[in-house]
Amino acid sequence: MTLTDYSALAQIVLTIITLIGILTSMYLSVRAIREVQLDRKIRQRPCLAFEPGGFILPVKFESVQHHVPGIDPEFAKKAFPNLPKGAESVRLWEEDESGKHKPLFFGRLTNYGLGPAISANVTWIPKEITIGSEPFSVDGRKLEEPCYRAELNTMPTAPSHILPGRDAKLSRLPTFIDKDFEKKITKVKGVLEITCEDVFGGKVQNFQEFYIHTSYFDARPSLIVTFGDPIGTADGDAI
Repeated sequence: MTLTDYSALAQIVLTIITLIGILTSMYLSVRAIREVQLDRKIRQRPCLAFEPGGFILPVKFESVQHHVPGIDPEFAKKAFPNLPKGAESVRLWEEDESGKHKPLFFGRLTNYGLGPAISANVTWIPKEITIGSEPFSVDGRKLEEPCYRAELNTMPTAPSHILPGRDAKLSRLPTFIDKDFEKKITKVKGVLEITCEDVFGGKVQNFQEFYIHTSYFDARPSLIVTFGDPIGTADGDAI
């Protein structure tokens, strides 16, 4: 092999080494950028949970047929086409000093994360309902019935955008309580699915237990909504 051949071979090897160096540098740069982006997402990730505790909520029985607060009237009409005549819905009811109805908000949904929660929603998912003194499990088939369906039991928070360290509340009851026109439900145990978006448009889900006890036949009808322990996130991380 001549000196010229060695020179050409060396040039090829040097080119390959240079190319490997460039590719390695690009890989490390992309990896570093992704790690920075992931770190930013983690830092901007909201974390929503209700402060544990109970709320005594006064209620009133109103004959409003298929109407459900916050739900499109046509959709609600299709969901409840055959309600008995005069069926009464269970509605939050609080009066001001003049005896007029005023909005009632309950719960304290706090953003414990470092980033804002955007378009926060809460879905009530019943797991066990007690009718009188008889409990029954709410299975997947039961959850397809109109009053238990997620679409009719999902509600925005007030406000719907929650900054870090700030709170939001709820303004209505779940539909399976609203449409308990026979007033038979005494207890409900279930899970709240708390959903929002982070600033990057990513979906964030948290879960928390809830309990409802009704007192429909007291002198002043009411129910108690209790927020239990957070269960975790959609990723399985404990809150």
